[in-house]
Amino acid sequence: MDLSSDALDGTRSRLYTRFGERVLPWWRQLPDTLGELATRWDLVLEAAVGSGNTSLVVRCSRGGVQRAILKLTPDTGIAEAEAFALRSWHVSGRVPRVWEYDAASGALLLEAIPAGSPAAETADAVPLREIAGLITALHSTGSPIVGSGVVPLAQRVERIVDRGFEQHRSDAASTHAVPTGRLERGAKLARALAADSEPPALLHGDLHPGNVLPGDAARGAVAIDPRPCVGDRAFDAIDWVLWPPTPQDWPARCRELSSALQVDPHRLWQWCAAFAGILAANAAARGEPRGKVDALLSIAP
Repeated sequence: MDLSSDALDGTRSRLYTRFGERVLPWWRQLPDTLGELATRWDLVLEAAVGSGNTSLVVRCSRGGVQRAILKLTPDTGIAEAEAFALRSWHVSGRVPRVWEYDAASGALLLEAIPAGSPAAETADAVPLREIAGLITALHSTGSPIVGSGVVPLAQRVERIVDRGFEQHRSDAASTHAVPTGRLERGAKLARALAADSEPPALLHGDLHPGNVLPGDAARGAVAIDPRPCVGDRAFDAIDWVLWPPTPQDWPARCRELSSALQVDPHRLWQWCAAFAGILAANAAARGEPRGKVDALLSIAP
């Protein structure tokens, strides 16, 4: 497989930004790693997908017939946690099946979901009832909730906050549009929410529209690329209150989702407010319309 394409150069660059120097020897070893896995798991490797910030994703087939996705990451802890969570949620049918997992190489062989583009790339918004059904299916079947690589929600929150501040500092458009104090107040609220003793569930941890595939009528929406953690169930609904970016709809979406998920609507709204500053900063960094940035800041503490 050719790992020198422009798209894969972008993947390598993103992995380097995320993981640092250890990516370089890992990347040099990839051809041998891919060859060994292909032999052991009877894979025909196809195109690598030039996306992702934590892993290399390769389309492939097993035995030349069964469509699959091969994921490899230099952080074996990420693969370990994903394998545990996907297996915990397997009975729900709302995540890809794990066909193989190699702890030493941080490799996962997953079912390929024939669902087209993620929800973030579709013209029509996914109905909230479908998202509520997906979240409920994950939270009600994820057992046990504690396993290898799975962290408390408080630790996941710290990771998001740290990356949010790092990206904010490094981008001029972001620092101009969003005062640092807004991020600091949001981080304080997020930490307080994560510290509360809500009945915990095994959370997806990164359930934004880019990580949900529409699925088919029988199966429903499918969640991919989890960052598993244990904590407050309302956390997984944040991005779906605030998407699509129509601010006047956000309170109603919060009420509808909280009712369907049986979580406190005020608490879900607080979670949305806590991360609104970081989301606004990210939107500014991507060059999105000022109106979207201002709408997010309007609910941030």
